[in-house]
Amino acid sequence: MKAAGGMRVRMYRVGFGDFFLLSVPTRTGAGHILIDCGVHARDLGSIRDAVTQMAEDCNKHLSLVIMTHRHADHISGFASCSDIFSQIAVDRVWMPWFEKPDDPKAAAFQASLTAMAGHLGQQFRARLAASHDDATEQMLQMAENITGGLGAAGIAANQKALNVLHGGFKTKVQPDYYKAGDTPKLPPDLEDAGLNAEILGPPMDDALITQMTNKNQQYLAGATGTEQDFGRSKPFADAYRGSHEDYNDKAFELYGPDQIIRMIRSAQPDVLAAQAVAADKTLNNQSLVVLFSFGGKNLLFAGDAQWGNWENFLYGGAYGTPGHTELTEKAKGILGKIDFYKVGHHGSANATPKDAVQAMRMGCVGMCSTQEHAYNEVPRAPLLDALRKRMNDQLARSDQVAAGTEEPAPDAGNVPTAFTAPKGGLFIDYSF
Repeated sequence: MKAAGGMRVRMYRVGFGDFFLLSVPTRTGAGHILIDCGVHARDLGSIRDAVTQMAEDCNKHLSLVIMTHRHADHISGFASCSDIFSQIAVDRVWMPWFEKPDDPKAAAFQASLTAMAGHLGQQFRARLAASHDDATEQMLQMAENITGGLGAAGIAANQKALNVLHGGFKTKVQPDYYKAGDTPKLPPDLEDAGLNAEILGPPMDDALITQMTNKNQQYLAGATGTEQDFGRSKPFADAYRGSHEDYNDKAFELYGPDQIIRMIRSAQPDVLAAQAVAADKTLNNQSLVVLFSFGGKNLLFAGDAQWGNWENFLYGGAYGTPGHTELTEKAKGILGKIDFYKVGHHGSANATPKDAVQAMRMGCVGMCSTQEHAYNEVPRAPLLDALRKRMNDQLARSDQVAAGTEEPAPDAGNVPTAFTAPKGGLFIDYSF
């Protein structure tokens, strides 16, 4: 078995987004794997410099490009830097099965999410035009993370990025589409070098894809949690619904019917916000989850997988159903031998379950691509604290280094000793 020495993971700082480059030693030099390339909220303006550096570092050749899922914070760089990517030769492209163009189920799923996000974006923009507030701004960002917002010529930015992934590289390559359990096709140089890959997610089961959260598995700040929880959009059964015509005039002596309707609506959970959160999390659950093994080292890249995706990997099916109440032997075996973990969904509470953290090998290392103050309580401190304990404090955050004019985040701390970062900032490396 070839030793893992010479293998490197590079995490770029671009803001709230993922951009990773995994480099593997081969017979002809390093083979490079690009895993996502995007930024959305708190864009630092550094992604073009990062893509330029990446292109130089890999000599404009990528053995493999992996798109975990189609959120803007994971693919926007393919659109904004399409001119650079058009000069890069690519051997293979991997995507989740949801992107398979001839799969009717996948196409319908994506069309529905995109249409919903577009509608929600219009509603939130209208609200902001009337009166600005931070909560609505955040909901707009969440909706536009699904579409990328409108770019040149009215084309959604995410669609432009998808066009690049499907045919915008120097070499034209037909993407491969994978689901949990599939055996992926590696480029010859990486396969000959001894790299192995296993696809752990996403599952095919619709019921799992829509399972977004399990509070008992989250590292919450308090007993009640602080996740956005918008409740049900219909708090009462239809039997209790009526109109002002069902009441006599005495019912409206203090307030008119229109004013009462406005008061009731203002007291209800925000239905549009709930829809935005649901669409956002469902798309996260489409994430391609990949386990790489090389030279006795195991690296887990989980994208933004949330509960349903993890649930399938950890328990082999819907948690709590017969035969799916404890970690599978396979899950325990993988996590118990893990050497590197790319923290899911920028360190949010609902993307790395407690059972997964507690099963990880003590002394593994991790990287978390994140940015403070982009979304509420991301990264989640209790989760990062739990990961640091498993990792003996060897957990790096992208916002621990400078990028462009942006200094390291005040609360991010210093780059851990197991990692290196260039004096000029922009990325953090971990070398095996």
